Amino acid sequence: MPRNRFQNALDIQGGACNPSGIALAIVDGVQEARKDGKDACKDAAVRLMVHQLAYICGIAEIEDGFEVYHNLTKECEAGKETMKNAKTA
Repeated sequence: MPRNRFQNALDIQGGACNPSGIALAIVDGVQEARKDGKDACKDAAVRLMVHQLAYICGIAEIEDGFEVYHNLTKECEAGKETMKNAKTA
């Protein structure tokens, strides 16, 4: 029997710590929710999986202060330029 988004959500919420595995389960869950005619952003299973991904990525730290958000944004902007320059070199 194939796994479903609800079982995946419960398993992930139980302590999953692999961001790529969680992200893939979220994509599958969103697609399944849509097939069921649900709004994926309001689907209980999708929301629990997103919560665990946010938790392991330290989202609370970003929400607690503008400085962390600002520093992450600057780091991404620098990374984008580095990648752009590497492609043109």
